[in-house]
Formats: sequence, structure tokens, C-alpha cells
Amino acid sequence: MYTRLEHNDHPTEGRDVSTKNNEVKLDGGTKDAGASRATLNYVLIAAVFLLIGIMIGNYLWNTDKDKSVHVDEAQLRSVMLSVLEESDIARASDMALVVEDEEPDRFALVDDDPYLGEEDAPVVIVEFSDFFCSYCKRHFDQTFTPLLENYGQHIRYVYRDFARLTQESTPAAAAAQCAFAQDKFWEFREDFFNNQGSLNRDFYIQTAEAHELDVAEFTACIDEGRFVGEVELDGFDGQIAGVRGTPGFFINGQILSGAQPYVIFERMIRLELEKAGVNFENEAAADG
Repeated sequence: MYTRLEHNDHPTEGRDVSTKNNEVKLDGGTKDAGASRATLNYVLIAAVFLLIGIMIGNYLWNTDKDKSVHVDEAQLRSVMLSVLEESDIARASDMALVVEDEEPDRFALVDDDPYLGEEDAPVVIVEFSDFFCSYCKRHFDQTFTPLLENYGQHIRYVYRDFARLTQESTPAAAAAQCAFAQDKFWEFREDFFNNQGSLNRDFYIQTAEAHELDVAEFTACIDEGRFVGEVELDGFDGQIAGVRGTPGFFINGQILSGAQPYVIFERMIRLELEKAGVNFENEAAADG
């Protein structure tokens, strides 16, 4: 289950960020299990009513037609209500178990995309972003660096594409993935956000030259669109998970929409560290 936190003062590039995303479960397991239990309850109810019907029919069949037939309606109603009540209790119990078991999986959205930090870090932040997004740049300028400076030892920071804003959004994202294939993604990310007005094929190749990539291989990669499919799949994954605009973040499975201030990220990170049993205050004091 993914819990949504929103901040209306920071719109996400004009997109509607409202969604009932707590109804989305990516692994599908819990939701399917709940559906199976509900189906079983309905089958049980149907079977009981069928049995009651057979009993009444059998009684009527074996009763002398000349004699009056009496069915204790109060008793029959009591049996039916009892069955329904037990079914409701069972269903409520199943729902409680589902809620209790639904702890967000912090690795659910990491995929095979670029990341910084330890692979098994206690806090996993997944950013869905677009290189043309002004609010994504705001996050990059104001929040990204201090987060890593202060909590980098506890964070795995994953970047994924939600390339929807312009016709050049997908080519830019695919170019960054071509750089990732040569271990230069984060350098390209910085250059792309710092030069949003210049993003085009010529700029991608100039950036590859500046960072001493195999330019021929890089050029072939962007011209052949090798990572366009990967970029599109990132967008689909984000949309399924509840992303409706950029930037969109998941902090240990909890969705956070928009270019939120640093203090919001810090608060969420500290809560997750507390859950993981990491005493950040003591570590900070020791480092000081």
C-alpha cells in the first residue's frame, strides 16, 4: 500500500495529483488473497441457503398433504442471520489481517535504474522526474544535495523517468540512459537540469564529449532509440503506482508529490530511520 502526502502550494507542472492510490498494490498478493477469501464467504453463504432449502423441501415432500405444514419462520430467520453474521465477522477479520500485513516494500519501485547509496539502505527514495520539469529542477537545486549530505549514508536514491511534459522529454531521458550505460548518468542529470533550455541532440553529444564517453557508441545509442522503451516503462510504472505529475517521490513506499521543501523529506526520512532502529541523533552527536 502506498500512502499519499500532498502539498497544494507546489503544483506538479499543472497535472492533477489527486488519486486513491492506497487502493493500488503492485505485488498483487494481498489484494488477490482478500478477493479469494471474500469469494469463499459467498460460496459458504450460498451453500447454507441451499442446504436450508433442501431441508424444507424434503420436509414438505414427506409431510402428509392433508396435514397443515408449519415452518418456524423465527427459527429459520435466526439461522440465516447467524450465518450472515459469522460471514461478516470472518470478512472483517480477513480485512484486518490484510491491513496488518500491508507494510510498504521500499524496494518495490527501484527496478534497474540509476541509484546512489548503499543497495540495502534503510531508506529508499525513488524519484520520478522529467528533465524539462521546472519543479524537478527546484528539487535538484534546493533539496537533493543537502539530503545526500546529511542522510546519504542511510539512503538509496533512485532516479526513474516520467517523461511526459514535452516532445523532447523522452529523447532527453533516453540520452541520459545511454550515458548510464557508460556510467555517467549522474553527470548528465546535473548538466541536463542546469541547461533545460538547451536540451537537444547536439547538446547530448556535446555533453558526451565533455564527459569523455565513447561518443560513437553514445550517438548510435540515441539515434537508435535503444532506451526509449525503458523510459516509457518507467512512466507506466510511475502511473500505476500513483504518480500524476513531476516530480513524484516514493520514500520507503510512501508517495510524496511535488517539489516539497527539505524539511518534509527530512521528517519522513527520520521517521523511517526510527522504524528501522537507526538512532540518527546519536550518530550525529558521535560525528560531531
